[in-house]
Amino acid sequence: MLTIARQTARLLDIPIEVTTMDAACERTIALSRQRRPAYVCFATAHMLVETTRNSMIRDAYSSAEIVNPDGVPLAWCLKLMGFQAAECVSGPRLFPQLLRLAAKTNRRIGFYGGREETLHRIRVRIQEEFKDLKIAYMHSPPFRPLTEAEQQDDIRQIIESGTEILFVGLGSPKQELWMRRWCPQIPCVSLGVGAAFEFFSGEKILPPLWIQKMGLTWFVRLCQEPKRLIRRNLASPIFVYLILKEFALRIVKGPNASLRMGRLGTAGVVTLSDANAQDLSDNQAEISENIEQEIRDVEICI
Repeated sequence: MLTIARQTARLLDIPIEVTTMDAACERTIALSRQRRPAYVCFATAHMLVETTRNSMIRDAYSSAEIVNPDGVPLAWCLKLMGFQAAECVSGPRLFPQLLRLAAKTNRRIGFYGGREETLHRIRVRIQEEFKDLKIAYMHSPPFRPLTEAEQQDDIRQIIESGTEILFVGLGSPKQELWMRRWCPQIPCVSLGVGAAFEFFSGEKILPPLWIQKMGLTWFVRLCQEPKRLIRRNLASPIFVYLILKEFALRIVKGPNASLRMGRLGTAGVVTLSDANAQDLSDNQAEISENIEQEIRDVEICI
C-alpha cells in the first residue's frame, strides 16, 4: 500500500493541508491509485466558521482524508504559522489542472451533482480539451431529498462504473455531509468541488488569477450572486475574530503552543479488536443517521 506523507496545521481545530496546487493534484492521483474510500474537502473561511457551529459539519471535515485551504485568507494564516510555501488550493482552480493530470495518468473520472445542462457542458469541453480523459460516470441527482433506495442505487452505479476520481458538486455543506455519509462505501477518491462545475462549464465567471491572489475572489462572486452569497460573506469577520482569538491563546500558552502548530504524519493502517470494531460500527450507524437528517435539513433550507 502506498504511503503518502502529509503536513497539516490546525485552524479552528480542523487539520488543514499545507500544500501547493501541484502537490494537491499529485496527492489526489496517488489516492486514486489505492482504490480505497477517501474524500477531499476544500475549507473556506465560511465553512471553517460553520464547523464551530455544527458538529456534523465539523465531523465531516475532521474525517476527510485531506482538507485543502480554499481561499487566500487560509493561505495567509498558514504563512503566519510559519509555512511559507503554503498556497491557496481552491476547488475551481484545482479542477481543470486535475483533469489534465487525470488524462495523462489514465484515470477514470466521474461527476455527481450539478444540473444536467451543466454536466453536458462539462462533457463537451472535456471532449474538446482532454480527448484522452475517460468519463466513467455522470449523474445529476434530483434537487430534493433522495430515498434510501435511490441513494443506494446511485452508489451502486458509481461503484460499477469503475470511477477512480469522483467530483462531487452538491454545494457546501451538503456535499461534505454527503461524502461523510456515503464515501466509505465507494472505493475511490471523492472531491467536494462545489461551484467548480459551473465555472468549468462557463456558467459562472472565475476572476483572473491576480484578483484571486489578492484575496478578492469573494467580492467578484458576491457581485455575481449577491442574494445567495451575502449571508456566507458575513462569516468573514467572524472567521477573523476566531483566528485572532486562537492565535492569541497560542501565544499566551507559550512555546509549546506557538503559532507554528503543524505536524508531520503518514497514512497508515489501524488494527481494531472485535469489540472496538463493533463499537466503531455502532458509532458509524449513529453518525450516518445524524448526517442523513442534516442533509435533509440543508436541502429544506436550500
